Amino acid sequence: MSKKEHGEQQEAQEPVVIDRRAHAAEDVDNTPHGEEASQEVLDEVMEQFSEKEQDPELVWAQKAAELQDMLLRREADLQNMRKRHVKDLDNARRNAVEALLSDLFPALDGLAQASAEFKDSPDGENSLLDGMRSTLRIIDNAFQRHGIVKISESGVPFDSELHQPLAVLDSAEVSEEMVGQVFVEGYRLGDTVLKPAMVQVLKPAE
Repeated sequence: MSKKEHGEQQEAQEPVVIDRRAHAAEDVDNTPHGEEASQEVLDEVMEQFSEKEQDPELVWAQKAAELQDMLLRREADLQNMRKRHVKDLDNARRNAVEALLSDLFPALDGLAQASAEFKDSPDGENSLLDGMRSTLRIIDNAFQRHGIVKISESGVPFDSELHQPLAVLDSAEVSEEMVGQVFVEGYRLGDTVLKPAMVQVLKPAE
């Protein structure tokens, strides 16, 4: 056998070696899970690279701005809470005052009517009358200190919010409904009518 033929025969008998690791890597990369894993790794690397590239001073400035914004929001929430608390206290106080006055108004009206029966009597003649007048003055002063205003004017336009008509009379002297006489005084606190005044109403004659 010649050397050439011996070499060809030896080459044909050598086994073919297949790199299975390379094929396995290709198979993994070609599967959907392999693509997702590769994308996650890529995203993580890019994120780390981005963090490293950021200026530390800029990062701290951003964090300080976020903290300041959070503190401002907390402060605004506290301010709103305080305002609601004050408003709730004012409403509770007003409701308590209104409830108390509603119970006291009948007694106060009776005292005022009894004193009015002796309006022509001078002070000093009747100790009981003087005591009633003194009590009414004390109550009036207390009402003024707390912003409670009387509704007691006559000759003013009739207002259904302020006045409760007890009598209605035709009058040629008025062009609109007016309060002719106040029978029982009313009271208001700010814009809230605690008790309407009981009045006589004059309306234009037809």
